[in-house]
Amino acid sequence: MRNLKLPRLTAILLALLVVAASSTVTTVTAVTPGAAQAEDGLRIAIDSMGQLATDSRYGKGHKRTTRATSGLPLKLGKDGRLTMLLIGSDWRADSGGERLDVLMVATVDPQTGKAAVVSIPRDMSGIPFAGGGNSGGMRVNSIYYIKYRDASLDHAAVDRKALKRFSKDIGAFLGTEIDYWAMTRFATFASVINSLGGVHVDISDEVVDSSYHSNDSHGIWFPARDDYKLKGNPPCKPKPKRCHSALVYARSRHGTVGSGYNSDWRRAERQQDIVHAGVKGVLEDDGAGIRLLGTLLKVRDKIDTNIPKTTEAAAQLFALLDGLKLPKTNMKVLAPSTWADTAADGTIKPNLANIRRWVESHFYKVKAEPTEG
Repeated sequence: MRNLKLPRLTAILLALLVVAASSTVTTVTAVTPGAAQAEDGLRIAIDSMGQLATDSRYGKGHKRTTRATSGLPLKLGKDGRLTMLLIGSDWRADSGGERLDVLMVATVDPQTGKAAVVSIPRDMSGIPFAGGGNSGGMRVNSIYYIKYRDASLDHAAVDRKALKRFSKDIGAFLGTEIDYWAMTRFATFASVINSLGGVHVDISDEVVDSSYHSNDSHGIWFPARDDYKLKGNPPCKPKPKRCHSALVYARSRHGTVGSGYNSDWRRAERQQDIVHAGVKGVLEDDGAGIRLLGTLLKVRDKIDTNIPKTTEAAAQLFALLDGLKLPKTNMKVLAPSTWADTAADGTIKPNLANIRRWVESHFYKVKAEPTEG
C-alpha cells in the first residue's frame, strides 16, 4: 500500500486534520445547503486558495520562496516551509496521566513539493529542550505531561500551551521549526477509524504478540496479508484468531514481526501505514467532496490542533500540498543503531549528529535568495 499514491495520501491527511478540528458546525455547513452546492462551494474555495497559495510560493521569475500572501489563514514558517507535529496520545478516562506515544513530524517545501516524515520512538530520552538542557532519563512521550502540563487542569483537558512548548522542544531536538501540531487520543482513535469505514493495510510480515491485553484476552495475531481490513478496536483473541483492531495494530510492540522481534520502532512503521490507509478511501473515491465533508463532521471533535479551524485553511492546505512528493526514502523512524543507542535503563539515546544531518538533507530547507534591488 505504501506505493499507492503515497504523497497525496499524506496531503489529504493534513487537510483532514485541519477541517476535522473545526469547533463550529457553521464553518463547514456554510457551504453545504445541498449536495451540488456543497461540491461547488468546496471546489471554489480550493481553487481560490490555490491561486493565492501559488502566488505566495514564488518570487520574481519563480526563483525563490517568499513569505505567504498577507491574510491567508495558514502561515508558513520562517524557513519558508510548512512543518507539523502529529501526535497520538494514550489518554483514557479511567486512568491518570497521559503519554504521547505516537510522534510524527511531517514537513513540505511549498516551492518544490518535496516532503519528509520522521517518527520519534516513545522510549527515546535525552531530548534537548528549546530553552536549554535535555530530558535526561525522561522519555519523550512523558515530557508534555510531566514537564509542561498544568496539574490544575481537569483530567480530560488538553493543555494547548503545554503542547506549544513541547512542539518547540521537538523542533530543537530535530534542528527544525515546528509550525503547527495536531493530536488525537487513542480513546477516540478507534471511532475515527470506524467513521472512515475501517482501513486496509498491506501486512508483509505476521505480527504475533502473546503479551498484549485486548479486553479480557491476552495475545493477538495479525497474519501476513495484502489489503487486510482493520476496524477501530474490536475484541481480539490469541492466534489462530485474527485480530482486526487498528488500535492494537498501532500499539503492539512486543512479540515478533515475521522472523524478527517486534519493537517500538516496528510499530512506528505500522503507525505510518495506518496514517496513509486512513485516507485511502477518500483519495480513491472520485467526486468525494460531499462525502468528505460528511466524514469531517463525524470526526471533527476527535482531533485537537492549533491549525486555523476554517474551511478556508483546509482549502489553502490542499493547494499548498498539490503535487506533494514523498518517496519511501523520505520516511524515517529514528531507531537504533544509526539514529540512537540503547541505554541500560531501557530508553534509547538519540544520535543528534546523524538525526540532524538527515533532517537537514531530507526536509529540504528553503534558503531565500537576496532581494533584488
